Amino acid sequence: MNKKYNKSYADIGTLAQHLVYQFGSQNYSDKQPIMKKFLLTLAISLISITLMQSCNNNNPNSTGVNGSSDTTKDAAVSTDVKMTTDTASMQSANTNNGGVAKTENEFVTKAAGGGMMEVELGKIAQTNAASQEVKDYGKMLETDHSKANAELSSIAAADNINIPATMPEEYVGHVNGLKAKTGNDFDKAYMAMMVDDHVKDIAAFKDAAKNNSDEKVKAFAAKTLPTLESHLAKAKAIKSRLK
Repeated sequence: MNKKYNKSYADIGTLAQHLVYQFGSQNYSDKQPIMKKFLLTLAISLISITLMQSCNNNNPNSTGVNGSSDTTKDAAVSTDVKMTTDTASMQSANTNNGGVAKTENEFVTKAAGGGMMEVELGKIAQTNAASQEVKDYGKMLETDHSKANAELSSIAAADNINIPATMPEEYVGHVNGLKAKTGNDFDKAYMAMMVDDHVKDIAAFKDAAKNNSDEKVKAFAAKTLPTLESHLAKAKAIKSRLK
């Protein structure tokens, strides 16, 4: 048996055909019924396997090798589509409705962040301060900087300039530090910060009024300067009266 079928066949179909031929050409005696049945069963089984493989190879939805390859390709395409969609979403977040990328303006970014901080600290001053003068100063800053923030946001939208939607982290630390103080300790820390902060703001606004690349931003900086200078003068006066 081993010698008769110890050959190399191109595929299962060829082996099945060979067995059928052998079955038809051999004369089996009645003493060999087992061998006869074995060869017949083996031939039928191999033919069935061949037919099943042929069907699977022709079926695009099969789960064989070709099916696995198609599934892998589909997954790769799906991943590419998702990455493209995510990239488009990120780009969309930095563009206006017309699809034009927003420009960066360092002064606008810092002025917007600083303005948000001034409003928040003004609100805290009205609750944490001991001096009524400090409370009133906080109220003034909340009102004035809220107005300036709204105007700057309007300019940024009109000229397609990127502007922070929430207070940047560098300013959050200052707010949290003062929020923990109350009474006279708050008054002294707050007014000292207002003096230092407005000195820096005035310098930045003067530079923007002369050198900023956006004409509307330049006009905003020039228009806001007198208000900031008034804030600084009042902050110095209040600070000098605190004991």
